[in-house]
Formats: sequence, C-alpha cells, structure tokens
Amino acid sequence: MSYVVIALLIVVTIIFGKIAIKLGFSEVVGQLLSGIILGSSVLNVVQPTSLIHLLSEIGIFILMLNSGMASDVKEMRKYIKASTLIAIMGVVVPAILFPIVFILMGYTLKVAIFSGIVFSATSIAITLAVLAEQKKLATPMGAIILSAAVLDDVIALIAVTLFSVFIGGGTLGLGSLLPLIAFAAGIMLRKLSFSDQLARGLNGLGNWLFYPIFFGAIGLGLAIQNLNDKLIPIILFSVLAVMTKFIGSLFGARLAGLNKTVAQAIGAGMISRGEMALVITQIGITSHLIGDAVSAEFVVVIMVSTIIAPILMKPLFSRVN
Repeated sequence: MSYVVIALLIVVTIIFGKIAIKLGFSEVVGQLLSGIILGSSVLNVVQPTSLIHLLSEIGIFILMLNSGMASDVKEMRKYIKASTLIAIMGVVVPAILFPIVFILMGYTLKVAIFSGIVFSATSIAITLAVLAEQKKLATPMGAIILSAAVLDDVIALIAVTLFSVFIGGGTLGLGSLLPLIAFAAGIMLRKLSFSDQLARGLNGLGNWLFYPIFFGAIGLGLAIQNLNDKLIPIILFSVLAVMTKFIGSLFGARLAGLNKTVAQAIGAGMISRGEMALVITQIGITSHLIGDAVSAEFVVVIMVSTIIAPILMKPLFSRVN
C-alpha cells in the first residue's frame, strides 16, 4: 500500500508541476501545492512516512549533486569580483534584517538567526529558467547572476552546517551534512569526461522520481489551517524576502561598477528562494532547529518569493541589452 501512496504522490506532484509551468509559475510551486492538497491540509490521503522521508533525502542529494555539476568554476572566475560582491551583499542584508524582524515579532533567538540563513539562499533553477527563456543565459549578466547564486548557496549551506553544530544543540546528522557533501561532490564530478551524460541521467531520475517526492513531501507536512493567525507575519516576511535580496544584490552590483539597469535585473534575479531555501528548511526540521509551525511559515514565504521573482525578472531582464 505504501508504494501505491508514493506512486500517487509522484504522479500528482508531476502533474501539478507541469500545470504550474503552463500557468507561468515555477514548477516547484505546483509541486508544493500538490503535497498540501494530498496531505492533512485538504484531502489527507497521503501521510509522511519513513520511506517518503528516505526518498526525500535521496532527492536532496541528487538535487545538490546536480547543482554542483552545473557550477562552472572557470566561468565564475571571469566575473569573480562582481559575483562575490553581489553574493555577499545578497547574504548580509537578509541575514541581518530577518533576525531583527523575527525577534521584534516575538520569535526565539535561535529561530530568528535560522530565518536569516534560510532567506540568504537563492534559487538557481528558477533564475536559470527565466534567463534561458529571455535568451540571457550566455550573457555576462547571466553568468554573474548564476555565479552569485551559487556563492550564495555555498555560504548558506556552510552557515546552516555551522549553526547546527554550534547553536543548534551540538548535533549534526547526515541530513544536515548531505547537501554540502553532495554539492562539493558535484563540483568534483564535473571534471570527469562523462559528466554531461551523468548529469542528464541524474536529472531525469530526479525530475521523474525523487524531486517530486521531496517537494511534495514538504507540502504534506504543511498544515495551512494552523496559519490563520499568521497572515500578517507571512505578508511581512514575504515583503522582507523580496526586498532584502533585491536591495542587497542591487547594492552589491552597483559596488562592482555595474550600471543601474543591469544592477536592477541582477537584484530581481536573486530574489527567488525556491529549492535551496526548502533544502535548508528541511535541514532545520530534521536537526530539530525549528518546529512544524515555523517551518510552515517559512515554506509559505518561500513559495511567495518563488512566485513573485519571475514576475519581476522578466521585464527587468528584457531591458538589458
């Protein structure tokens, strides 16, 4: 019976992901919604199980392995100054402002600091899709955005690992180390002669099996009925998620000497949190750094930023020659 339930989760999640793309949204948003609908929030036909959790962990590993294999270190070196400044400012601004706002809203210091780490991350996949659609992927702007996004994610992964050890109670399981290990392994595997074939194979396996389980499972654990009294904080955090990345990355781009039009486009390109923020949120759950209520708020805010980012990216990208 558990295999039938998992098959149902995979099929529905893939369908919802494709529908989301057709409607102009990110595939991740549709996949999260499928989990919410199948889970306790709506239909309650699929419950999280140990097998689903294990398959989700494999999904995280493949996702991060592919992210590492897609990271062209040589290309990143060409724009190291700009991408480093953008990445640093894109991390520093949310890492400072999110904890301040969370503390003012009455959250614990541990949750407040963790929120800064979660919303320091950037979604590579969603930005990549919009750049490709706008035919800006091979441009200097595209290379700078992707390089900065990769650096953001490396910083966020290191930060969550250190946080788990030194602030999160001194415990660090495989689930916490897995994304960082996989990302590093992916960068090393890129050097192999058959890396392109390996990446395509892993992508296919991920897209049709493990990614739908991972993103769908996050939706399963989201009880939207418990968020009725959290509407104002969620709206505030969503605005903060958009503005901190946009302003921080824009400022970093201007410091690097890029013109205003390009800097604004880069700022928009760094907004989406998507899959990386979800991976870090999952680390927080498995490491017992955050509870279900807080993780639900994080997931909703991540979804909002993932929806808004492409809407802002498309017109700003089109203004860059």
